[in-house]
Amino acid sequence: MDIHRFWGKAQPRDVDDGPQWHPLVFHCLDVAAVGAHLLAHDRGPGEGVLRLLGLPREQAADLICYLLCLHDIGKFAKRFQAKAPRFFPSCFDDDPAALAARYDHGAGGLRLFDADGDLFMLPRGVSPSAWRPLISAVTGHHGSPPEPRVSESPVALRPDYGTAGIQAAGTFIQRARELFALPQQVALDRTRTRRASFALAGVAILADWIGSSQDWFRYREPDQDLGAYWKEARELAASAVEAAGVLPAGVNGGLDYGTLIDGHAPSPMQAWAQRVELPAGPGLFMIEDETGSGKTEAALMLAHRLMASGRADGIYVALPTMATANAMFDRLALAHRRLFAADDLPSVALVHGAREMHAGFRSAMRSGGRNEAPYSGTGGPDEAAETTASAACAAWIADDRRRAFLADAGAGTVDQALLSVLPSRHHALRLLGLMRRVLVLDEVHAYDAYMQREIESLLEFQAGLGGSSILLSATLPVAVRKRLANAFAKGVARQPEAVDSDGEGMEYPMATVCSADRRAFMKVAGRSGRARELPVRFLRVPEEALTAVERAARAGKAVLYIRNTVDDALDAYEELTDRGLAPDLFHARFALTDRLEIENRVVRSFGKRSSAAQRAGAVLIATQVVEQSLDLDFDVMITDLAPIDLLIQRAGRLWRHDRPERDGHPELLVVGPEPRLDASAQWFRNAFPRAAYVYRDHARLWLSARVLEAVGVIESPRGLRTLVEAVYRDDAEACLPEALRSSLFDAEGRAGAERGVATTNVLDLAKGYVRDSGAWDSDARTPTRLADDPRVTLRLARVRGGRIEPYAQAVAPEEAWRAWRLSEVSVSARRVGGESVPERHSPAAAAAKADWTRFDRDKILVACEESASGDVLVGVALAGGTDSQEVRLSYDARVGLRWLQSER
Repeated sequence: MDIHRFWGKAQPRDVDDGPQWHPLVFHCLDVAAVGAHLLAHDRGPGEGVLRLLGLPREQAADLICYLLCLHDIGKFAKRFQAKAPRFFPSCFDDDPAALAARYDHGAGGLRLFDADGDLFMLPRGVSPSAWRPLISAVTGHHGSPPEPRVSESPVALRPDYGTAGIQAAGTFIQRARELFALPQQVALDRTRTRRASFALAGVAILADWIGSSQDWFRYREPDQDLGAYWKEARELAASAVEAAGVLPAGVNGGLDYGTLIDGHAPSPMQAWAQRVELPAGPGLFMIEDETGSGKTEAALMLAHRLMASGRADGIYVALPTMATANAMFDRLALAHRRLFAADDLPSVALVHGAREMHAGFRSAMRSGGRNEAPYSGTGGPDEAAETTASAACAAWIADDRRRAFLADAGAGTVDQALLSVLPSRHHALRLLGLMRRVLVLDEVHAYDAYMQREIESLLEFQAGLGGSSILLSATLPVAVRKRLANAFAKGVARQPEAVDSDGEGMEYPMATVCSADRRAFMKVAGRSGRARELPVRFLRVPEEALTAVERAARAGKAVLYIRNTVDDALDAYEELTDRGLAPDLFHARFALTDRLEIENRVVRSFGKRSSAAQRAGAVLIATQVVEQSLDLDFDVMITDLAPIDLLIQRAGRLWRHDRPERDGHPELLVVGPEPRLDASAQWFRNAFPRAAYVYRDHARLWLSARVLEAVGVIESPRGLRTLVEAVYRDDAEACLPEALRSSLFDAEGRAGAERGVATTNVLDLAKGYVRDSGAWDSDARTPTRLADDPRVTLRLARVRGGRIEPYAQAVAPEEAWRAWRLSEVSVSARRVGGESVPERHSPAAAAAKADWTRFDRDKILVACEESASGDVLVGVALAGGTDSQEVRLSYDARVGLRWLQSER
């Protein structure tokens, strides 16, 4: 049987010249050759798989290349070969038209193994079940573990494979076995194998993407034997991997803090980061220090030392919001470049941009098969299986939020990192990127119970795959810190520990270092050794806050008023505008392009380098987007009541930097009802009816108000731990009003339920890369946040000259996908439930969406036309819930998205 006559690729770039198909056996060797080159680099993407398997390096490399060679073994099936009837092998007696059905060749490959593991000629020493996660990893190269049938046998395979297909697969396996110097027997550890399978799946996806690109592996006539082609493929792979830009940049040697961060003297925490002993293996570093103390720079120093010592290749910073993620890299714009060798060009992916991105990597991302159609020409629920590897991976990487995982330095929202431990397509590619990067999680306190449980799983995976993590917080409750440390301990197979009953770990500021053999708490001195006492005064109603804002602004102060909801912020903006002020507005309901512009403007006006003239009388009305990671500085701050940890965060933006023009003293003004002992269950809802749905644990809000009114001051750093624990300690309910105790118990019950849901949703490191639970889906629908108010993404568009164009302007035609990304707004699904493009614009809408990938299919196009004034766009969508009527909305770059109806 001539196995060269089975096609593997059949979408030639030039349909009029050259071979019209690429032999399957050649494509399998292309991918194995790419894998070999990825493995050959001692700091490349494949290094983690070699380490995790626990075999001698050369033996492990040969084994992995062999497995990669079998990634498309399911394509020997006649049902797959029938997808290109012109090239249907003559060894089959069937009519290819009669076989036209959906067929997942990844699942077909795993089914072949389940039916006859001996056919795969794997080394002896362990049972087939021990190999299964590795086979699932390579056959699941389209982004998720294959889903085989319940039971398999050679007979059951014949409808898909045919006798000739099974024989051809066996012949290829035997010949491939001869190319790789595999031992007759290996001692595989099951635990190691299962963990390694996640990394191998990422390598398989990456190798298949590169090995499927016609830029590097052109179609060939079936005129070479496997040995000769393998030699040629190795040479092609070396050039392809280099051109793709996926190998890590060289790491800079030892730097002192001043050189790394531009000459500033280190704070005590930064000095600690420079001298602390690093663990031999994976490490977890938790830094707890006040806002403005330089925790980010301390994390950067730790990351540098981990990279310089060979423990990591790069850094990924995960933050709570898009705004904070973008701001983080702006703060590190100079420092991150110094992490890498001076004669190398690291790939750097910002959360919303691609400045300094490796040119070859960007080119590969754009051209790597994104427009290849499914072979069967069909979509539907099995579209992922039908889509070519080139199109699937290129479309996934095309989004800058995902590309950051393959860059040397990346930043993004924590949601993007959490998708690596959820049943999300291509999650293994995220894991592959993270495991050789230092994972930095900023503001780690700022998540609900569901996301905290996901973060614990993320830390377990990171540690289990050999990566290190750094967690930053100013207000981390002790109970949360304990769970995070125990998650890391589970990842490195160490028994969890309890916080010492005598108060170990209660100091502040403090650093915690966890390794495979110990956990150590380290007291660190406060910034400059001096305490800060910030007086706190309560205002009872928003009207008082508006008056305070107006008075301060007219006195030439820089003022921030933080509201807890977008609609409350809009109300404050309108009322202050009516009073003759010109406030800026910053919230989450702006198109991304405008959010970035507003963020830059806010940092210029209120950042560390802002001038007295810029600040004089300037007012910012904002939501929670300013409370974390942004280096902003205000003379006067008014905030709605929020949980104590968030109030402390917000207070960190008040008198943050020394300014000679200031007089008087800082004071935090908090708008909130009096925390009376006879407070009713409606205590918070009566004051803030909208925010009652944002912060639902009204008992903790009462405790926050109670402790702040009692002490009347936020003392940092010494008093911060006391404030946080007064609200979050286990016995805090003892002093609650009776009417609010049920709120606390309800909140605790919800938190327990949310943790339970998260535990069900996250992947299991101990099981390996196999499909045993969870709805594997696109990352647009896999939940990273469990919300009572689900979100949908709108893509705003302008109607111009009969065309529909993204609201944001594309820099170049090939960057249109980025313009659509910058035109997105996230809104509540109860407000908008679906798309409603006017019939007259339907053809233009279809043309505009033609280049959207399948990852964008759930996004809602809103075709907007200019209002009579010309500065406001107006569009329509379907209302959320069961209401099928249309909802009108307006968009203004100054105020964001609004609803043109009575309820906002």
